[in-house]
Amino acid sequence: MKNYRFAGLTALVMLLLTTVVAHAAVVEQVAKDFAPVSGVVVMAAGPDTYIIDLDASNGVGVGDLFAVVEEGAQIVHPVTKQILGTLDKTVAVLRVTQVKGGYSYASLVGPQEGAASIKAGAHLKRFSNLSAVFRDETGGHEAMYAALRRALPHLEWQEGMDAAAAQLAFNVTPNGLEVRDSAGTLIRAYAPEPRRGAGYGAGYGAGSGTVGAVPTSAITPPVSIPVPPATALGVAAPAAMLAPAGQSASAIKYETSQVQPPSTSHTSSGFNMEFPQFDMVGQFNKKTVMADFEQVDGKLLLAATDGGAIDIYVVGEGLEQIASGDSATMGQILALSWYQPQPGEAYLVVTIWSDDRVNTDLLKLAGNKLQTVVRGYSKMVAGFDLNGDMRSELLLGQDFERENFYGRRVEELSLVGGEFKSSPPPLTLPSSFQIFGALLTDVTGDGQIESVFVRNRRLYIFRGTKQIYKSSKEMGGSVSTITYDVDPDAKYSLINNVSFEVAPIAADLDGDGVREIVSLAADGNIMRNVGVASAIDRSWLAVFKYQNGMVIKGSIGDKLERPLQGVAVANGQAYMLATDVGSIIDGSESSYLLSIPLR
Repeated sequence: MKNYRFAGLTALVMLLLTTVVAHAAVVEQVAKDFAPVSGVVVMAAGPDTYIIDLDASNGVGVGDLFAVVEEGAQIVHPVTKQILGTLDKTVAVLRVTQVKGGYSYASLVGPQEGAASIKAGAHLKRFSNLSAVFRDETGGHEAMYAALRRALPHLEWQEGMDAAAAQLAFNVTPNGLEVRDSAGTLIRAYAPEPRRGAGYGAGYGAGSGTVGAVPTSAITPPVSIPVPPATALGVAAPAAMLAPAGQSASAIKYETSQVQPPSTSHTSSGFNMEFPQFDMVGQFNKKTVMADFEQVDGKLLLAATDGGAIDIYVVGEGLEQIASGDSATMGQILALSWYQPQPGEAYLVVTIWSDDRVNTDLLKLAGNKLQTVVRGYSKMVAGFDLNGDMRSELLLGQDFERENFYGRRVEELSLVGGEFKSSPPPLTLPSSFQIFGALLTDVTGDGQIESVFVRNRRLYIFRGTKQIYKSSKEMGGSVSTITYDVDPDAKYSLINNVSFEVAPIAADLDGDGVREIVSLAADGNIMRNVGVASAIDRSWLAVFKYQNGMVIKGSIGDKLERPLQGVAVANGQAYMLATDVGSIIDGSESSYLLSIPLR
């Protein structure tokens, strides 16, 4: 009996210690995420929009709040006459909306009367001099609250203040610790996850489902292998970095059931420089939030964006950068899509979140430049390849509606005299269709076009308005997301979270004359960690094949412990763009173009 009591006491002590350690890890990460950073206003960039002199190298991310500080009287010690500080006053609050190289854009938050005090040279302090409250919906997190107050003394912690009135609200929910601003916009999220082997379910850990919890000695840290910088774009990776290519017989593996999860035989030893089963074509030292491939004049082009800038590469034995640019409309780039109305006439459709709504720019690739053709179009727009030749000859536009984001009206667009002209779409689409993360192709081999799209983590196939397939809930998993208030003028906030999925592609993988669907898939905690990193555990390429009146599902290659943000099939290879969106620990951001032979 004593042994049982001792064992029970030991288990209880271990549970308490593990929970304390996990809480400490989260508080430590929160302290890093909300550490003060000082800067100044450079200039006004539009109504209630300003440029500040800070960027990602200073640890600044989209959603960060900056107090515009007006320095007051000095605080002087009466005996030593030492200046202890100043009586600073917060006159306005700015939210970072876009991070560039060397500077960032920030917009005014809350009351407008403080705008008059925002002038060039005005002092800024990140997450400082702001009112903050702590709310615990689960109970039992008093220790976390006390630790947060100690870790964030630069915030003005309030007791009894309504969360909607505070400039920062730290809320413990069953889904984790969320930090929101006064408008209810999610700034950071820290998801709970059981420790491996710990046997508990209520702590906050440092696993892959958690944003920024720093590993401690009591927690097994994730594998982190430093990635050397690319030697030069256009040069293939050294042989020592390449894994043996996969054999054609095992490149694609189908399941025996169309509804089972991906085959457990596709396990990965981790995302490292060996990239099991894959060749590394090349890399560049930027994260990728969206990418798209296109065949133009016999060359495979890759367009990639980190949410701010756009880079164009030629894919060959390596990566050769041929152009770079930016959207004409200021804002956060959400999606990229090629459009090639005539062979060799390449345009890039860029979707931007700007002024709390969607806008679209059309840029033309002219040599090494991206020239603006259409700016600030008020619909969402994407290009589509109907016949699988990697030329996106069809352009569709879809209305933006604040409540559901994707409107019901979808139109075909054509470019006439530098403007978009609309007409009815060439096929019937279901009411749930959305143009991002979508594909139009002949799935069944009967010569008719079906619509394929990823929505709410499922892949759907429709013939007209009739659904013929729905996958399990593991598709997509893009790192391109936004969070916005459906009705900013309403008394209570209604927050909408939208993911912009990478479009599936159609390709004849096995040479039987019928195109299969290749789509990105992922598992992990998909609760987004805004402005920090992805919560994706593993990503892979899923394959869907229509055969004998049913859809069977398979996969290509290993699962990777990084998000995938682009996919293509060309020259007998499956290409995928993996990204490191910024490690909380080392801050690295890189993207890797991988390939695997299909036959």
